[in-house]
Amino acid sequence: MYGLVIADDELIIRQGLMTIPWNEYNIEVVGIASNGSEALDMVIKKCPDILLTDIRMPGMDGLSLINAAKKYNPEIQAILLTGYEDFEYARDAIRLGAIGYILKPSDPEEIIESIERAKKKLEDIHGRTDNNTNNPKVKNRIICKLIDYIEKHYKEDITLQTAADYVHMNHIYISRLFKKETGETFLDYLTKFRLKKACVLLAKNEYKIYEIALEVGINDSGYFSQVFRKYYGMTPTEYRNRLFSGGTQTYGAGI
Repeated sequence: MYGLVIADDELIIRQGLMTIPWNEYNIEVVGIASNGSEALDMVIKKCPDILLTDIRMPGMDGLSLINAAKKYNPEIQAILLTGYEDFEYARDAIRLGAIGYILKPSDPEEIIESIERAKKKLEDIHGRTDNNTNNPKVKNRIICKLIDYIEKHYKEDITLQTAADYVHMNHIYISRLFKKETGETFLDYLTKFRLKKACVLLAKNEYKIYEIALEVGINDSGYFSQVFRKYYGMTPTEYRNRLFSGGTQTYGAGI
């Protein structure tokens, strides 16, 4: 389902919008805000796909909200509700990439039409992305790009911040989006990928433990052994010895 955040300072408007049977349109309302600042907090925490917002709100207005939201997620689709038929508002909305500009009082059918356009735009964005990662279940273009980044750069000193810089997005938003799309934190995913690569090297019996740690991007062999035990229930040396338990040599020297 597509996540939706609704922002409007009028209670009656918020209540009216919630009478729309969103589930029938494959939409889940993940947040309802009464002002722009509250809505932005929901955008950051809930990682919605679509933002339906009023223009005139106390504090942060709708245009400022869209501008701020797109700094966290450039692909978020914005729809504006307004009681003002003003060319300047419409021009600014277009400049910010709003998918719809709806005048109040609004017709639910017009809102749904804009929602469907937003969904189509998201499908086009994600559909143009070739998922070349080892996680075919992930459909989000940004997360696919981050997984590809991990798979190509896991030997390097990469962090959530360097990954966020790679996709030109906020690291807090990326952290939440990654967990939402994969079910794992960025660090857990990176660590598991590194350990899988380490297991391949351990099976070859050509490297010392500290060399394997360095080869998979972990500079501290002690930390490598600690993390390996956490995920596999044994140290790298024990893992290797089990693989070669039929031999007479004791493997794993050089930790």
